Amino acid sequence: MQTHKTGGAGSRNTVASGMFKLAAVGAVAAIVGTSTPVARADEAGDTIAKWSADAQKAAKGMIKIHGAPDETTPTMLVWHNSGPWKRIVASSTVTPHNFPGPHPDSVEQVLSYRVPESKFDELARFDGSVNVNRTRGEMSARCDAEFHNILALNLAHDIITGKRSVEGARAFYARVVMIEKMKKQLHPYGLRLNFSPRMNANDPDHISPQMRPMVRQMRAMGKM
Repeated sequence: MQTHKTGGAGSRNTVASGMFKLAAVGAVAAIVGTSTPVARADEAGDTIAKWSADAQKAAKGMIKIHGAPDETTPTMLVWHNSGPWKRIVASSTVTPHNFPGPHPDSVEQVLSYRVPESKFDELARFDGSVNVNRTRGEMSARCDAEFHNILALNLAHDIITGKRSVEGARAFYARVVMIEKMKKQLHPYGLRLNFSPRMNANDPDHISPQMRPMVRQMRAMGKM
């Protein structure tokens, strides 16, 4: 009867190779796993230290409310799906804005919201820092603090639903900010959204009638 030996050099080499691969995978996992909230917060702090004082102040306000950002680049901090917000972007780019009083815009907060086309012009007249993206189904406000973004979006919603006129919304905005600055009192209109974001609000629009024959042909050919 023939006896087969096991555990020779070849087997030991195979085991060693396997252990090396496992160690390498573990090392990579350890590196990836270092992206903890604390590490992300430290990275964000190092990044915004190079920004202007106004941009730093706004970004620190977002970190205080929403914690460490999900993404950090040299010019942006980004949060995804934090609270009601689809996206928050704190930027190193500061845009001067004079309504309702001079201030720097650097933080944009985005909601999922389908704005009727008939209201686009009214929102533009209300506040140039309230933005609408019809295709993505988004409405956003860009200001210097979350309080002011919430205030702007609540008033935008009032305009959309017919609760306020553009002029009435602008006057209300100015009164709230004056009370905030002079009396250090925060109006409820800036503390929480008065409505729920509308999910699946994107609007891909319709294919142009002139394009339909070409689109059908390309789809039939598997090119679209």
